[in-house]
Amino acid sequence: MRKFLLERVELVRQLIDSQLPWHYADCALILCSVMSACAADRWPSQPKERIDRRRFTELLVGCSPPDAHAEWVSVPALIVKGLVEEKDTPYGLNGSRIFKDEEIDLPLADAALKYPGVNVQALKNNCYATLIYEWLRCGFAHQYWGNENTTPYVPSRDRARISYIGRGEKGGGHRRIAGFHLEYLVELAEHHAGDVEDKPRQRPSKWWLDP
Repeated sequence: MRKFLLERVELVRQLIDSQLPWHYADCALILCSVMSACAADRWPSQPKERIDRRRFTELLVGCSPPDAHAEWVSVPALIVKGLVEEKDTPYGLNGSRIFKDEEIDLPLADAALKYPGVNVQALKNNCYATLIYEWLRCGFAHQYWGNENTTPYVPSRDRARISYIGRGEKGGGHRRIAGFHLEYLVELAEHHAGDVEDKPRQRPSKWWLDP
């Protein structure tokens, strides 16, 4: 399994470097499938058991390198979902700017302190790990397209995990759109594919995503 999954990640790298007419959706679908397979291999499910979302986020939050920031909260996602107001975020100072992850997003503990009106469960539902699952993995697996809050054209040309742009809306204002950078997804998938074990692990006593 490890060799097969690492070869899928390498396939994405080769596709990116090729002259073939590839699309972000092609690469993201493969990479998210690799991460999903890693989670399923680590914590197999029983018949009719629905733990895919929980084990996917558990893998990314609990088993990724610290600099993956899998538990970081996307502040623009909180804005889009009406959980915080733009004026209480860096957008309040510069509403048209393109932001990269560390320029606006926060670790879970810091987000809980800065936005006490948002409960921890809601913050977890907007962390990178959960958004990768919901906006990318589910979007590409079911519709071969990402969630409406994402874009395949990442806003920043600089190296980043995720970056954001404002999309103008009728009546004024901007909708905050997120772009997960492919290199970040490649590195995540490669790490977990290389960490696949021969035997399943014991499940955590409580999934990270559970209340």
